[in-house]
Amino acid sequence: MDSKMITGVAAGVVLAIGGMAVAQQYGKQTESAAAAKAEAEAYADVRRARPVIEQITTPRKNCEQISVTRRQRERDGNVGGTLIGAVVGGALGNQAGRGNGRKAATVAGAVVGGVVGHEIDKQHQGGRITTTTETRCRDINEVSDRVVGYDVTYVHKGREYTARMDHDPGERIRVESTMQPARSTP
Repeated sequence: MDSKMITGVAAGVVLAIGGMAVAQQYGKQTESAAAAKAEAEAYADVRRARPVIEQITTPRKNCEQISVTRRQRERDGNVGGTLIGAVVGGALGNQAGRGNGRKAATVAGAVVGGVVGHEIDKQHQGGRITTTTETRCRDINEVSDRVVGYDVTYVHKGREYTARMDHDPGERIRVESTMQPARSTP
């Protein structure tokens, strides 16, 4: 074989190996670019994340101790005034009349004295004053707010979408190819 031919074959082999290396390197770069592009398309930029708030009403009892002052009833139940009034009225009536009129005046005085004594006794604020402590309760409703989700607006491939999520996604969200947007705006 001729040295020119050997040199030509060697150059061809070197060129072929070099070409394969370049092609392999270019293929890796293309795969990396395709993977980077796919990765970039798998995420979307979040524009807004608004919390969805639900009001919760919780009933509870609010109890407090209060001081109560009361006047106890009198033991005789207002009978004392009636009896004293009847005795005094009867005595005065007995002094006013003569003969059979005296008996009638005594009875009339006793009746009128009893009525007057009863009315005076009703106005009397008798009885011992006592102070006790009572528990008084009332039902109240406490209202509180609870975050139940987030309405997220995001941009993917130039279009704006809105979705409800159970958490605040931050600045970017992963977009799956099976995800269907809740609403899109062109």
